[in-house]
Amino acid sequence: MMAMDAFDRQLLNVIQGAVPLERQPFGRLAGELGRDEADVLRRVRALRKAGIIREISAIFDAVSLGYRQALVAMSVPAESLDRAGQIAAGHPGVSHCYGRAGKVNLWLTLAVSPRSGLGLEGTADLLAQLVGATSPLVLPTIRRYKLRVHFDMETGQAAPTARGTGRAAPAQSGPGDNPPPAPLDEAQVRAIRALQTDLPATGDPFEEIAAAAGLDVDDLLSAGREFLADGRMRRYAAVLHHRAAGSAANLLVAWRADAKQADAVGPRAAEVAGVSHCYLRPAGPDWPYTLYTMIHGRSEQDCRLAVDQIVATTALREHVELWTTAEFKKRRVPLFGPEEAQWERRHAK
Repeated sequence: MMAMDAFDRQLLNVIQGAVPLERQPFGRLAGELGRDEADVLRRVRALRKAGIIREISAIFDAVSLGYRQALVAMSVPAESLDRAGQIAAGHPGVSHCYGRAGKVNLWLTLAVSPRSGLGLEGTADLLAQLVGATSPLVLPTIRRYKLRVHFDMETGQAAPTARGTGRAAPAQSGPGDNPPPAPLDEAQVRAIRALQTDLPATGDPFEEIAAAAGLDVDDLLSAGREFLADGRMRRYAAVLHHRAAGSAANLLVAWRADAKQADAVGPRAAEVAGVSHCYLRPAGPDWPYTLYTMIHGRSEQDCRLAVDQIVATTALREHVELWTTAEFKKRRVPLFGPEEAQWERRHAK
């Protein structure tokens, strides 16, 4: 692993928060950090080559763009888990796909666009058929108490440290539950696709991205700032490989809580060190759990300590610990691309 100095850690902390949407973003960062642009560019390239920086790009709120999302869980025979995970990971709308300990052992996050011919539930059902699973649990977000992964590189704490948002996410339990988002025009779709491109470490990196997409660079940056201002883009920033950043263990914990109880304790659970995600989701058949916390730590012991702290902080008791046993996919969903339609043509009858 790359030996990082104090400036590398400072730089990683800054670019996890935000990279400026302007023509010379690394020059701007260099000025703020009291360094030369050439030094910042050299460090970013080295950190990327070492596998610490996964990508620098836009993180969009897909639901506000018309997508539907859910956590999907399935039970597959243990001996078939690897094959099932690879098949599920092949869907372009699957951003995360893990094998987890327990009877319900295949977990994935699934997003489908407003252009999908199958829809969210239809896609989940087809994936279950393809992997040989029992009926899937489709668990859309009812409320989001926290969604933020930020590894504090200067203090040496690998666990996420940003505070919870306490924001309610749009309910996604049915296609007609919420007013549809405003339709996007073709220029906006092209800008979304371009802004998801990994930002090169050059002096004028958006020029390269805009040219590849056939866009004017100033129009691209203007669109990005508009998406950021209205919340359709959560942030434009670096995402780290969590293991390279020092977070070797992760644990999904599902807690039993009714909606009123979850609203009372969810924000408190979200504040526990190590919790990166905290959501309220519906219960399912033979699955009474509704509050989900994703925990990262340098070790399993760190994760267990976070679970103990949630119990002490919230008085929640009944829960199931879903330890990661295999990682099949961790990749941003390519928004509004041809991949979804291609997958459906191959697999849907």
